[in-house]
Amino acid sequence: MTTQLAKLADDTQSDAVRSAKVEELLRPYVLVDVELDERGYTASTPGAAPPRLVQHGWRSSLVRISNPHQLLGDLSAPSNHVLGLVDHHSHAARITLHDTLTVVPRIAKSWLEVKLAGPTDVSGLDVEYKVISLYSRDGGTRSGELMFVLAVEEAFDSITRPPSSKAWQRLGFESREYAAKFDFDCLPAHDVRLDVREPDGSTSVAALTVRDSQRRAYPSKAMRLAPDMFFHDHVYRATGEVITLPAGQYDIAARRGPEYREVHVEVDVSAGTEAITIELDRWADPAAHGYYSGDPHIHAGGCSHYSVPSEGVNPETMIRHVRGEGLWMGSVLTWGPCYYHQKQFFSGSSISPRAELEYPAMQQAQGMTWEPQDTDHDGQSLLRYDLEVSGFPSSHSGHVILLGLTDQDYPGTTVIEDWPSWNLPVMRWGHAQNALVGYAHCGLGLAVETDELPNYVVPGFQSIGSNEIIVDVPLGAADFQCGAEFSPAAELNIWYHLLNVGYRTLMLGETDYPCIYDDGPGVGRTYVQLPEPPHGPQALEAWLGGLKERASYFGDGRSHVYDFAVDGDTSREHAIDAAGQVRVTATVAAWLPEQPPAPPGPGQPVYSAPVGWHLERSRIGRSRNVLVEVLVNGVPAGSQELLADGNEQALQFDVELERSSWIALRILRSVHTQPIFVEVAGQPIRASRRSAQWLYDSVDALWTAKQGFIRDTERPAAREAYDAAQATYLVRRDECEVD
Repeated sequence: MTTQLAKLADDTQSDAVRSAKVEELLRPYVLVDVELDERGYTASTPGAAPPRLVQHGWRSSLVRISNPHQLLGDLSAPSNHVLGLVDHHSHAARITLHDTLTVVPRIAKSWLEVKLAGPTDVSGLDVEYKVISLYSRDGGTRSGELMFVLAVEEAFDSITRPPSSKAWQRLGFESREYAAKFDFDCLPAHDVRLDVREPDGSTSVAALTVRDSQRRAYPSKAMRLAPDMFFHDHVYRATGEVITLPAGQYDIAARRGPEYREVHVEVDVSAGTEAITIELDRWADPAAHGYYSGDPHIHAGGCSHYSVPSEGVNPETMIRHVRGEGLWMGSVLTWGPCYYHQKQFFSGSSISPRAELEYPAMQQAQGMTWEPQDTDHDGQSLLRYDLEVSGFPSSHSGHVILLGLTDQDYPGTTVIEDWPSWNLPVMRWGHAQNALVGYAHCGLGLAVETDELPNYVVPGFQSIGSNEIIVDVPLGAADFQCGAEFSPAAELNIWYHLLNVGYRTLMLGETDYPCIYDDGPGVGRTYVQLPEPPHGPQALEAWLGGLKERASYFGDGRSHVYDFAVDGDTSREHAIDAAGQVRVTATVAAWLPEQPPAPPGPGQPVYSAPVGWHLERSRIGRSRNVLVEVLVNGVPAGSQELLADGNEQALQFDVELERSSWIALRILRSVHTQPIFVEVAGQPIRASRRSAQWLYDSVDALWTAKQGFIRDTERPAAREAYDAAQATYLVRRDECEVD
């Protein structure tokens, strides 16, 4: 057809004759004829193209638009047969099924997805054509309707609206009598079994992104129900599970978190295709060194999760996502959105449920009849439901994470609004349960005009970062803050200052899935050294115990630091008799592709983490090297370039210590160890008067920003706590030996 159209373009006959020939040539491909009246209302009738579709695949046809009144506008094709997922990266994305009492029938009828390809503007020509693509969830014969709506530009006089303004009015009949009615013949697709294998031949769950030659993801994102999420390109499948694909050629990209290189499998699916083998490519195995990964901040409801047809997803879906990202621990935090529904899953114990398909009636209506399969690695991943104090009265002071709770209901409360309006009482309540308590997304609102670390610019505390941590830590009420999501200067500055005046505050990597990042759990992650893998109901408690007492590091999982030691001692506390030289050692591994990525398209982020931690940002020029730094009190005291080829390399630094100090290793924007605290001649760490003063001044700034959000009845106690924190900083400032 393309060749024939090209010949007609060179035809010397009149425009009318050529137009008639074009119409004759295109008519067999027209699925729908759309006629616009003088008001822009549409009437649709079936065209000459046979209504043939393919299950779980796309078919494209033409729409002929008759526009005798030469209207201008934008054409859309709403359908009564689609679920209506908002198909973009948005915290507001929701599934639009309004009547929750009839979700199963609505899901059953939502079998057809309709997209107008290319420009959708109606240009004012008497006749023009658009490409329409249709995706069928089901096979066999299905009855359906196609209707169209035109958004036409309204005219306004200069008094009503400025001449530069445009307003659009959507015109079209929703009545069935103006829709084109079809009995679609949908060619059945094929259930293809996936044979996912680890390098040692064992079975596991992986994240699989299936695309056709036009880069469309399968199954259709708009047609997904949990465990397949509409905001992912990928789906999570275990060895032996299936994906339904029509005949055609596909690229399958497979990964299992950042410890694996992405592999691609090209497949040609036909009637004889029964199985596809996918061999995963692991480049790093921290567990072989005794380090076990966890993400302390993921959600099963809110943000990108839908709230209809269910209020978020169940543990059976969350465990599939955690397994598919190769995480050992996933802390599922109940919070404001879907709080009263999701809190039912709290048990006070770690769990590793079977990854069943949740809500069987919905799944059956959706046509998801495949059977979940167990794998050799299922028991290595666990969930623990806990709490994030977000969407609560105290959230302005920073979002608190409480890990290891035994009771999730604050005393004397029945609804969220009853909780305290500042964080210290909540932190102490968590500590009374032996929970580990700290702050989420620590860098939010704490960025200043410099990337220097440490820096001494007091932030405005205008957002929901680890604000009140500067009050809670000196009062013994906060244990950690979480990051690896935003710029290092915003996230690490408070931490470095607290360490510089002797506190043992921890830093963890997190994702805040699917809010800050909805790629999957484990975009930011924490690795904890343990004598044995975490397992059983007390798995989280074991992991948290290692976090407090043993070696750990955090980051994006693309670089790793094993056996970090001072003078051969890997313990968190190290004592020396006198100032002098210490030897810092570690085994470090990182992996980057040999070449940097191609430049992004207009408006596209370079990497999957738009503003956060990613080893690619650590690449030195166009080399494959990254810089490993040894820090003393937050300041680099030495560095070595590391070839990021995935191989483990032993590094050694000789560092002079003049006084008690903390030492850490980092690859900025990729990995950071917890410190080793070195006390010289028994003296506590008091490394910087400026740090103590910065903390003191920051408490003042925090009070200015937050006091108005604290209830009148609670404000005196809060002021007393702020004063006590400042008094502690003054004492430590006076104990510091140097600025």
